[in-house]
Amino acid sequence: MDREAETQPVHDVFVIGGGINGCGIARDAAGRGLSVLLAEKDDLASATSSASTKLFHGGLRYLEFFEFRLVREALAERETLLRAMPHISWPMRFVLPYHKSMRFEGNTPTSKLLGTVMPWMKGRRPAWLIRFGLFLYDHLGKREMLPGTTRVDLTKGPEGAPLADRYRFAYEYSDCWVEDSRLVALNARDAAERGASILTRTEVVAARRAGDLW
Repeated sequence: MDREAETQPVHDVFVIGGGINGCGIARDAAGRGLSVLLAEKDDLASATSSASTKLFHGGLRYLEFFEFRLVREALAERETLLRAMPHISWPMRFVLPYHKSMRFEGNTPTSKLLGTVMPWMKGRRPAWLIRFGLFLYDHLGKREMLPGTTRVDLTKGPEGAPLADRYRFAYEYSDCWVEDSRLVALNARDAAERGASILTRTEVVAARRAGDLW
């Protein structure tokens, strides 16, 4: 190690980027007692983390790929975030219209299985399968804070007004949305309170190894 490196403070973790991933890692590492430094070349949440869909969800579509563990973990994290940050996260209801001509998009494990056991469906997506998927979505993560799935009559409710007449009913289910920039800022602030150093307007232009350190 050269003399210049010896005079520099040594950190256990150096995080490049002040988006949700960087700030989340900094918060977690600092909470574990590690010395953390984070550098962001612009401001916190100045790129992708402030231009997201703002949804945080359990990954409904992954059920078609039999990713049950992934969905369960995501649903549990959704509950955790709702409890921990109710001032920046809110429930959101989604209306999923159905028509018997609806088909699977691509070759998913579910579509292949259904094509084997029910070949007469010819790629169509049955209503009972959607309802079963939403039942799993309601229960895999031990949902406590959000309302469950309901069936909506599109011929009577306002939900059907912008839709074609062929859509007679829909399923309404719950997910959530979050103020993404504030989520990043809160993670960064909590990381700082746990001892992390958060540097904005600080661009990393190079990394040089000195012995066992960078």
